[in-house]
Amino acid sequence: MHAPPRKVARGALDGTRCPLPAREQERLAALRSYDILDTGADAALDNLVKFAAKLTGTSLSAVSLVAEERQWFKAQAGLPVRETPRDQSFCAHAILEPGQPLIVEDATRDARFADNPLVTGEMGVRFYAGVPLVNPEGHALGALCVIDREARSLSADQKEALIRLAETVGTTLELHRAMRRIRSYALTDSLTGLANRSAFLMELERAIAQHRAGGAGFALIGLDLDGFKRVNDVHGHLAGDEVLRAVAEVMQEAVGGIGSPARIGGDEFAALLPSMEAAEAVGERLRARIATRMEERGWGVTASIGVVSIAAAPFSVTAALEAVDELGYRAKAAGKNRVMHREH
Repeated sequence: MHAPPRKVARGALDGTRCPLPAREQERLAALRSYDILDTGADAALDNLVKFAAKLTGTSLSAVSLVAEERQWFKAQAGLPVRETPRDQSFCAHAILEPGQPLIVEDATRDARFADNPLVTGEMGVRFYAGVPLVNPEGHALGALCVIDREARSLSADQKEALIRLAETVGTTLELHRAMRRIRSYALTDSLTGLANRSAFLMELERAIAQHRAGGAGFALIGLDLDGFKRVNDVHGHLAGDEVLRAVAEVMQEAVGGIGSPARIGGDEFAALLPSMEAAEAVGERLRARIATRMEERGWGVTASIGVVSIAAAPFSVTAALEAVDELGYRAKAAGKNRVMHREH
């Protein structure tokens, strides 16, 4: 039997093709884990690419990250663009061999690149050297590359120095990912996986600021469980934890695609909706689904819900929370397992 053909990405204008890395989907997932595409400038990486260009005597340099359809430059020196299509990317070729640099001394004499628009067009690329940026899991995220408009070569010392600089770029990217994870842990409720109170308040502050700046109104949902204490008292705290996780699942199902759900206290949840439209209906859907899920599991738990549609600015975080809390209290006083709505 013949082996199946390796997946490829279209290359230059003549239709030549650049193979995809063998574990491309895993590589792309790894790249996404850094949450770095389309982010702002990084002074450390900017300095590294400038030093790489100076060290090699080239006119252009970049930290290029190879995404599914494009290469995006997290840092660059001398390049007139921030990204290019992947099918024009030299770095898409560099990541195919994570263990060694790709050096193209004269792109016009290389069949892979001779008719590439970056070579034949205004950029006029002739020389390229790229060192793959390999993360600890072995995925090449992109490359540290130096580029010139004249054919040339690198000395052994320049090549070695470029490799060491690429390692430093990799360390910087790992620090970025570690800080992202730390921030995520700090803003996530460990039991339910929803955003925690701190994260929710930050999101609410942003929504209010955007509203004050002329943005559209939004809605705030506050949810307090009825009968939760009895579950803890009768069935124990492990059962109580199951209730909270089940409610979090319902929150994600009911509003996760349109809003920002969070657990903000013991048995208190909230959600921010970017629009006032049908906010009361969303609250009612949430109430009904929680009641159904709890009944299915034999727990006598329901939810009293307050929904505030915020149309008038300015409006403070404190005022918004007080307004939704008041409606939640009214829902409980009126018999529980119901939704109270008001527009401000």
